[in-house]
Formats: sequence, structure tokens, C-alpha cells
Amino acid sequence: MADKLEVRIITPDHVVFSRRAESVSLPGMLGDMEILPNHVSLFSTIKPGQVTVRSGEAQAFFAVSTGFLEVHADVVKILVDSAEGNAEIDTEAEKRLIEEAEDKLKNLDSEDVETRFAFETQLATAKARIEVYERTGGDNEGAKNFSRFIEPISPDSKS
Repeated sequence: MADKLEVRIITPDHVVFSRRAESVSLPGMLGDMEILPNHVSLFSTIKPGQVTVRSGEAQAFFAVSTGFLEVHADVVKILVDSAEGNAEIDTEAEKRLIEEAEDKLKNLDSEDVETRFAFETQLATAKARIEVYERTGGDNEGAKNFSRFIEPISPDSKS
């Protein structure tokens, strides 16, 4: 039985995080989930929110947008449109995005479902980024104990 998970957070152009960890908490479309070693295989959708990766005392927090989760044989792949740690978050820009999305949502025709979903996603993602930044106090110390890296994905690589 494995005592650790291999956790990978992947966006279309970067591997944002790849490291062994004891647990991962993330926002599933039907509620928050925690993945531990020996978890049953799973495929799920992810809503915008916070991903927390834990190993011992170390914790790393990421704000993610919509995407997918795949768990199989103690490998956790989080495939999302975007993922940022606090070092990449500009809270002023996020506040402007929140204001813009809220304004757009107020003036939308109730039948414009696709546009409403896009602005609701923008709003939720921006709020998640601010939450991650505030939760970590702008401090990235917890993530330093992880080998966190951002690696471009080459067109011929397979994840």
C-alpha cells in the first residue's frame, strides 16, 4: 500500500506542480473532495476554487479554474485551465476582474446561459485567487518545502 500520492497540477501550457504528497483537497462540482493514498480510481470535474496539497507540515495552496480530476493508482492529475500560487496572484487585477464580472452579470439577459457561465466562472476564479493570496498572507513559505516548479509543456510531450 502506498503512503504517498503523486500529485500533478497541469494547465494547457505548464506543469504547475509535481510532487509526492500525503493528501490533496480540491473543489469538485458536487462538493469539496479530499484525496488520500489508496483512493479508488476517480474521474471528476473541478469548479473554480482552492487546491491544497499537504505533506507532513508543508502545505501548498493553488487557485484553480474549471477542469478535471483523474485519480488512478495513487497518481492525482488535476487538469485545469489555470492554476496559480500566491506568487503569481495580482490581487488588484483580480479585484478588477470581480468588478467586471459582477457588472456584466447584472446586465445579462437571463437566457444567455453560456455567457452567464463564462462570467460566473471568471468571478469564482478571481475570488479563489484572492482567497489563496489572503490565506497564505502573501507568503509562499509552505510551498518552499515542495519542489514546486513551472515547466512549459512542449507540443510533443505527453501528460
